[in-house]
Amino acid sequence: MPIRLRENNNISILDVDGKIDINSSDLIEMIGWLVNSGKINVIVNMENVEMVDYNGLSILAIAYKNILNHKGNIKFAHVPLAAIELLKIVKLETVFEIYEDEETAIESFHSHEVDKLTLRRKFQRLDIHLSVKYKLESNQNKPKQFEGIVLNISGAGVYIYTPYTFPINSILDMEFGIPGMSKSVHATGRVSWLADKEIQPHAFPGMGVSFAHLTSAKEKSIIDFIDKNITHRADTL
Repeated sequence: MPIRLRENNNISILDVDGKIDINSSDLIEMIGWLVNSGKINVIVNMENVEMVDYNGLSILAIAYKNILNHKGNIKFAHVPLAAIELLKIVKLETVFEIYEDEETAIESFHSHEVDKLTLRRKFQRLDIHLSVKYKLESNQNKPKQFEGIVLNISGAGVYIYTPYTFPINSILDMEFGIPGMSKSVHATGRVSWLADKEIQPHAFPGMGVSFAHLTSAKEKSIIDFIDKNITHRADTL
């Protein structure tokens, strides 16, 4: 994963190419070198990033925490839409500062009035409180069932606030009700993120779960519900 360093008015800009995944420790090392050099205002330019997976999100979270611990600021520009969707699932898009382009990210260091930009998303996320029951997919006759609260939902997955979490990539069977729907939603999901207490105190403990094998009918029902409620809330403001 090639990384090029540029400077712009005391802002360090890292141009990252290729994939951000489990093999992207160079980014952590670069951030460490910057903070040790007193350079704590950083932009990660992801314009040429092809893919970010869940391990890559962990890399970005470690970089974020390192800068934050040194009282600096790290911002992300040109984030691919697929990565935005992953950030949404794990409830990190409200933590990271994400900008549509490098120029706006630079301006944000010099103005407290610049609003954080959001990118167009395939699915919108709806903050909500729904009771959810879930269990680890297992060959056992009666695997133990747990309960939690869905804090947000999209067509791609849910974030579950719960002390009973499972390792990343665990497969869960979930059941939750959606207001206005006569039947509960039964869905299979893969654990994609475990909340970090330092950067997500508002959502800790919990886990992001990506839907797996969701039928088109269930997906449409969820998306229609989200669209209706987001539109309704906007109309009442």
